[in-house]
Parts: sequence; structure tokens; C-alpha cells
Amino acid sequence: MAKLKINPWKEVWLHPRNTIKAILKYNPKYMVLPLAALAGIANSAIEFELMDGIIGGSSFIGSSIVAALLGIVSLYVSGFLLSLTGSWIKGKANALKLRAVVAWSGVPIVASLLLFIPLFFALNSGATGTVATSSFVSLILGVWSLVLYIGMIAEVQKFSIWKSILNILLVLIILLIPALLFGILSGVSLLA
Repeated sequence: MAKLKINPWKEVWLHPRNTIKAILKYNPKYMVLPLAALAGIANSAIEFELMDGIIGGSSFIGSSIVAALLGIVSLYVSGFLLSLTGSWIKGKANALKLRAVVAWSGVPIVASLLLFIPLFFALNSGATGTVATSSFVSLILGVWSLVLYIGMIAEVQKFSIWKSILNILLVLIILLIPALLFGILSGVSLLA
């Protein structure tokens, strides 16, 4: 096994293609599950705390465990679907490589967990300025994560940026079909 010659935690922010190449060469499973779990928590942390403030009680730990598990499930589903739809448009990456992409492109989202600490205290003290700032920074980190995601998919699938976006859109279409069918069937049953 090759040695990891970069610091992926630092390099991923500005050099996503080089970072994913180095990680895949080193070990495609490197930190994938912990990153997926943390991304699941980060994606849900603000919502958990907002709901906790609304309904009272403390369910953050239990909710975090569920969110971490959902992050890992999402990792495997995303890797599979990106590989499947990518193969339709001549992509070169397997699900293992694409799981690494999903996990490592989520580093900015994981970094947003650092915002949870001031947000936690702001919600408990009623400081709305901190909530707005934390939400804005989280949004920026989420957008940057999407940029990394597109670039890394392009790298591992050997796609252009546009074809990488198409790969993502095909996954979204596959995920939306059951929801649309459910909505249509629900609407039909309501009319009957």
C-alpha cells in the first residue's frame, strides 16, 4: 500500500481532484465511514437543536446516533447509485471509489459541526444573530461541499464537469421516481 503523501484534511478544500487521487491510491476506505457518520450528524445537528428548542427535552444524543447511521446508509446508497448511473454514461469508477468521493467531499459539511457549539449556546440564550451567522456559514460550507463533490466525481469517473453534474442529476431522478409515484398514487387514492 502506498503512503499518503498529502494532508487530505487541508488539501481537500482547494485541491479536491489531487486529494481524491491520493486517497484512492493510499486506501479508498480511509476515513470513509467516520466522515459519513459525521456528515450525517452535521446535516441534522441544527435541525435537532431547533426542534429541541421547540418541543423541549434533550434528544440530541439519540438523534445523533440515528443521523450517523443514516449518513452511513446514505454513503452506500449514493456510492451505488453514482456507480450505476455513471456506468450508463461511460463512467470509470466503482462504488468503492465513489463512496470515498461522497465521504471526502463532505469535509466542509463535517467542519460545520464546529458551528454547532456557538449555535447551541445561541439557541439556548436567544441570540438570533449567532443563529443567522451560523446558518449562513453552514450554507456556504454546503455549497463548497457540492463543488468538491462535482469535481471529485469528474476526477474518478473521468468525466467533464458537465458530465459529472449529469451523473448527479441521474441519481436524483432515480431517487425522485418513487416519491413521485407515491405522490401520484396517494393523489389517486384521495380522489377515489
